[in-house]
Amino acid sequence: MALINDNDAEPRQTAELDEADGDVVGDASGAARRRGRRLPGSPERRSRALPVMVGLALVLGVAAGIVARGFISPAQVAANAKAPKASLITARVRFGVLSVPVNIRANVGDGNPVQVGAPSDLNGSLPVVTSVNVRPGQRVGQGQLLLTVAERPVFLFGGAIPVFREMSPGMHGADIAELQTGLQAAGYGVGSDASGVYGPGTAAAVAALYKAHGVTPVYAGSRSALSHLSNHVHAAMRALSSAQAKLKADQNSNAGKSVIAADQAAVTQAEKQLASAERALARAQKTTGAQIPMGEVVFVAHLPARVLSVDKLGATVGSSSGSGSGQGPGPVRGKSSSAVQLGSGKVSLTGFAPITQARLLRPGMTGTAFSDVSGVRFATRVISVHGSQIVLVPGGRVPSGVVGQNVEVTMTASRVRSFIVPVAAISTAASNQTFVTLSVGGGRTRAVLVRLGVSSGGLQAVTPVHSGGLRPGDLVVLGIGAAKQH
Repeated sequence: MALINDNDAEPRQTAELDEADGDVVGDASGAARRRGRRLPGSPERRSRALPVMVGLALVLGVAAGIVARGFISPAQVAANAKAPKASLITARVRFGVLSVPVNIRANVGDGNPVQVGAPSDLNGSLPVVTSVNVRPGQRVGQGQLLLTVAERPVFLFGGAIPVFREMSPGMHGADIAELQTGLQAAGYGVGSDASGVYGPGTAAAVAALYKAHGVTPVYAGSRSALSHLSNHVHAAMRALSSAQAKLKADQNSNAGKSVIAADQAAVTQAEKQLASAERALARAQKTTGAQIPMGEVVFVAHLPARVLSVDKLGATVGSSSGSGSGQGPGPVRGKSSSAVQLGSGKVSLTGFAPITQARLLRPGMTGTAFSDVSGVRFATRVISVHGSQIVLVPGGRVPSGVVGQNVEVTMTASRVRSFIVPVAAISTAASNQTFVTLSVGGGRTRAVLVRLGVSSGGLQAVTPVHSGGLRPGDLVVLGIGAAKQH
């Protein structure tokens, strides 16, 4: 029987228990390595912890820096509260041309429009517009049919003498010469009629004008009487021819003297009858033919003219209860004292400007007018300045449709060649002398007396009182400001 030591029993028992669990107590570190664990304080664990600690230190350092930036020391606060050092605000003097524009609004109007009414003789018919052949803004010329009233026409011709009578064959005068000139310009020749004489050629031209526009002409005299007289002439010509033939036959047959004398008397009588018939026909022809009733032609001094307004189709002419303009079918709507208004050619623009600007304008100055409605531009010229009222006229053709509009007119009042400084640089002394202050460096300044010229757009033209007081590039003081902080 073997003896067992109590001191040996516990280790053995522990080893047995460890072996039962699959561990070997005798090699503790090796057993731990086999179980995938590292013992505290081992070299492997120390090598892994070092980078983590370094990274954490860096993060803490950055955070501390950010927090520190938000704090300002009392000394810095006091420094920031101090007023910045003052400095001069300056601008450079330049020498050049200063233009002074003047902008005004002006109404475009026709100083004396031509009022065209209805023909005078409508044979009792109402003066209703039965056709409209023009439109507002249209330019019209010689021989233009403006409209018809109760189927009677109103034609336009050029002439300084307005229509003052009915024009008929056989008449003569300055108004007839105007009519003939207009007919020829419209393409209707007057034949051999002398200027100012309303003869058959003029009557034929008037008839052709009316028929070309689908209007029946009105005739003066009796065309049936004219036809009768023409037949009488032809009969007298046949009688003369017969008498002349008999005389010749009797002469060839050696008839007696008494027969020949009777034949000659018959020829003489036939010649007298033919001459009388021709004179009667000529008189009738001079007074028979297409005529122009009062109001069916209108003369205007300037052609082409511009239509300012025209009554609507169906409007009644001759009442002062309103004025139609434009065109359009329909029943009687507008009533007007004139059927058509034509521009007289005397278009003008009237506007107003502040008195300080108006004083800069002179007759003859030119500008440009701009229509806000149509966007067109046209040249203008000042013709008069009375106080704040400025009157201008177009410098050329007036664009269509601008009469009656309010337009913007831009003019250059003056162009001054001078020293130019900002208006803010001008100062006035107690003695009412004006001066500018120059910056001469090192914070020093010098006053220069100047005479003022025109100003525009915040700039002022100046002339130094003493020659050489200003030079281009000099710095004029506008004010005192804070120095830039860095």
